[in-house]
Amino acid sequence: MFAIRVAEHATTIVPTAIAWLSIRTRWPDVFGISVDTVYGLVVGIIVLSLGVDWWTTRFSVDSGGISYDRGFWVRRSTSLAWSEVVSVQVSRSAVARLLGCSRVLIGIGTESKANLAIEAVPQAVAAEIEDYFEAGRVRPSRDTPVPGTRSRVVDTVAEDRSGSAEAECASALASRVGSHPVDSGDLIYRIRRRDYLLISVTYGQFVLLFPFLMGLYENAAALLPLSPVLPAIPDIPGPLWVLVVAAVAVFGSVAMAFGMLVAWLRYRSFEVRIRAGAFAMSGGLISAESRQMPRSQVGGVRIQRNPLMCVTGYARLAFVSRQSGERIGANIVFPAARLERVRDSIRSHFPAYAAAADRPPKVSRPLRWGLIGVAAATFAMTSSAATAMSPVRAVALMAAVAIMLLAAVNYCWATAALDPENAVLHFRRGFLWVTHYVVPWDSVYFADSYQLPVTGRLSVGAVCLGVYDSRAVRLWVPVSRPALMDQFIEATTSGSTVHGNEEKA
Repeated sequence: MFAIRVAEHATTIVPTAIAWLSIRTRWPDVFGISVDTVYGLVVGIIVLSLGVDWWTTRFSVDSGGISYDRGFWVRRSTSLAWSEVVSVQVSRSAVARLLGCSRVLIGIGTESKANLAIEAVPQAVAAEIEDYFEAGRVRPSRDTPVPGTRSRVVDTVAEDRSGSAEAECASALASRVGSHPVDSGDLIYRIRRRDYLLISVTYGQFVLLFPFLMGLYENAAALLPLSPVLPAIPDIPGPLWVLVVAAVAVFGSVAMAFGMLVAWLRYRSFEVRIRAGAFAMSGGLISAESRQMPRSQVGGVRIQRNPLMCVTGYARLAFVSRQSGERIGANIVFPAARLERVRDSIRSHFPAYAAAADRPPKVSRPLRWGLIGVAAATFAMTSSAATAMSPVRAVALMAAVAIMLLAAVNYCWATAALDPENAVLHFRRGFLWVTHYVVPWDSVYFADSYQLPVTGRLSVGAVCLGVYDSRAVRLWVPVSRPALMDQFIEATTSGSTVHGNEEKA
């Protein structure tokens, strides 16, 4: 637990250590108190609290349920039957895999954010918890698929011609917990080598932040005891357009290689199975995760496309969980699949979402031309100002402005539409990095409207809709008339829901 906590909070520990070194160099004593003493006391309290947390945490699992006790001064005791558990997520970071343990997140309810997070659990115990949860969830019902049938969700195993024999058939092994057989399920998706290339653009874009990080380091070195070791960029002679093409080629190649590496580390041996009316996802090399989501917990779908996916006709599909809470909204993700198969999977498993997924809403013409005009005017002004700079600085400035403008226009390129017949909201944002949500109205947990009057009958405004994804997400919908705001708010807060329509049917 100590090692895992340190690894998880490295982003907090490292800046704190840098700040401590900087302060003790300039002000070793504050108000007569040693800075080292203050930091040592804080670290001691944190370590002591972690030790007490480990010493007082107890849990047990069996076929009847799970019991969990934690706390020293205030004791928290929880006892759950498996019928009350709606989801189980097992995460294994690089440090956890090295130590042979896992972190188990147990979702309790869909209305509250209550969940149990059990850290440093041995992998055998984590697998036992998953088996107990699945065995308690499996019940004969009309939603349970007939054994032996295969679901055509996304890219099937038979479509993979580049892998080994494991890519041609699903495993027939089964495990048992007590007297409950646990089926390995039908393999409906397994990542392929081609998918890493499609995903690489999503992660490779972060290389574009390197020039901004260099500037941030230089500014931090002036305040902290850091040496400015970054090399100076020399002025390279040549036409401006040649420098731009060369810079794009170099950064593009580095970004693609970096994205391929991250995609391979994150999605190595990634696969999705369906069994007993639930989706099960597992895989990952550095941070391995195992997730299960019953079909009844799916509260919408999310379709994402990066520029390479838009060109090649592929997409990323995620089934959004209904449950809120700390990462317990465990989405089932298909990292890269043909867009036609993504829509077929939605049509097969969630017919109410099919029409909205097939016809994404289009951005209004005034919004499109307004965003394009503002971006073009801003870039033209920057180009005019960059003529007095050196070629290298001019290229860097224009590239930075172009990236920021593309990101801003892509985010504001948003629209939404309502499907009253199926009580579904579909939201679309972006033209390069596209995000398309299709969620039922009862998955919207709040709706706010903002309005700025321009003239007597003309106003500019936006509607903010909150939905639960793997985290709380705010969907901003630009609108031009107050009537549209009222329509969105009335629809998403009305009593008509997908589940209500199903019960009526």
